[in-house]
Amino acid sequence: MNKPKIAVLIDLASLRISCEGFKKLAERLEQQFEISNVKFYSYVAKRNRDFNEYIAAKGYDAVTPIASRRRNKLDTRQIIDATLIGVTSSVDAVGFAVGEGDILPIVSYLKLKGKDVYDINVKEGDYTSEFSGFIQVEESWLREGYAAPTRMKQAKKEPKKVIEKPVKAENKYAEEVKRILSGKDILARYKR
Repeated sequence: MNKPKIAVLIDLASLRISCEGFKKLAERLEQQFEISNVKFYSYVAKRNRDFNEYIAAKGYDAVTPIASRRRNKLDTRQIIDATLIGVTSSVDAVGFAVGEGDILPIVSYLKLKGKDVYDINVKEGDYTSEFSGFIQVEESWLREGYAAPTRMKQAKKEPKKVIEKPVKAENKYAEEVKRILSGKDILARYKR
């Protein structure tokens, strides 16, 4: 019996998997699927040196990040590619490794097109239940020095408490100047 085909769309900026880690992930995927294609997003040749030869040897695609001042949580090109897969591809499943952006519309779309959609990540997130399944990435597969990406919203920090400094007593000359400038003595004379 033939294994179902899967297309894998990996955002290296959000998953931060090493090349050796990806090879282990691919082995895990190949137990259940035939990997038809893989596309890496946020690929920077200098930062992802370990992937250079591997991507070339396997014929996978890599997309460099778009220069932007605003940090997107979800790469729009992943959504476009996933939409094209839904319309034109004969794959049976799509695996996403993405950040916490709003992925639900494309997951729903691909499911309507008859594709199984898998969340590929270290931990299950808020939207994992909307996917067809979850494929876990071991923390040991991540790049050295990177912690697992956080999937939960961080608690708001309490505002810093303002410490009031004691007011220094003004010297007698400053007090006299303020009294004269306030005009209280002059107003008191005219009120009589």
